[in-house]
Amino acid sequence: MEKIKIASRSSRLALKQTEIVSESLKKFFEIEVVKVSTTGDKFLNKPLAEIGGKGLFVKELERSLLNRDAHIAVHSLKDMEVHIAKDTFIGAIHSRDSRNDVLLGKYKSLSDLPKNAIIGTTSPRRTAFLKYFRNDLTVKLCRGNVESRISKLNENKYDALVLAEAGLNRLGINYSCKIPIKVMPPSAGQGAIAIQCLNHIKNKKINEIIFSLNDQKAFAETQAERSFIKIINGNCYSPISVSANVIDNKTLSIEAYIINTKGTEMITDKIEGHKTDAMITGELLAKKLIKKGAKKLLELSH
Repeated sequence: MEKIKIASRSSRLALKQTEIVSESLKKFFEIEVVKVSTTGDKFLNKPLAEIGGKGLFVKELERSLLNRDAHIAVHSLKDMEVHIAKDTFIGAIHSRDSRNDVLLGKYKSLSDLPKNAIIGTTSPRRTAFLKYFRNDLTVKLCRGNVESRISKLNENKYDALVLAEAGLNRLGINYSCKIPIKVMPPSAGQGAIAIQCLNHIKNKKINEIIFSLNDQKAFAETQAERSFIKIINGNCYSPISVSANVIDNKTLSIEAYIINTKGTEMITDKIEGHKTDAMITGELLAKKLIKKGAKKLLELSH
């Protein structure tokens, strides 16, 4: 049986996601996981935006692909910038779990938190929506893998954490509060596992098998979301939420929120299009929000 090498970050969550993909591939290939330690995993004392953005979780995995140390790379799609390495492409969205964020800690809801509670997160989006919902909350940087963040919570450095439900589900970690989407709208690609492929003739057979794993619904939804981010020119500094849903197998509905980091001002809108026009629909929504002043609001957030 032919061997396939899969590049993965070395965190427990990343390896779990790679295991999910590997399960689908093991009938075709012998699997070898190439564990990669990324810059984003090494420098934990600063916000990602200050040290180079979410792409720091991806660059070294892309290098493994380009150097032919791996045939494919597995990512959390929300960590991937819209511009990825030349000669690579997203071959499949393997699966998508919940898009919700959750509140982790002893409190049952955001409303239940005491006044001036300290919330740990790394995300400008989460920070902004927390402030929008309750402007008394103190939001502090909390980076690292899921386990290290939870240990900081257990050391009482924070009153609660906000984390992605999809990651906790994959790790089998319990939580008591799922934050409603209307209160904490998701980031582009949240909950989705992406497989990045190398565009090379030698990889043709591998790429064809990867295509067969694609979740068509999730692929259309995430294409629309990433198309929106590209036009709006969003990056890791940007408090942006965008979420697309394919309904009745043909209509794609997409909704977005642009908010300032202080959580005092927000622009939102949504449109519908056909599933086969996912990218165009994402672009149209971005242009609609730009007309409403989204660019100006984002500039003020930096």
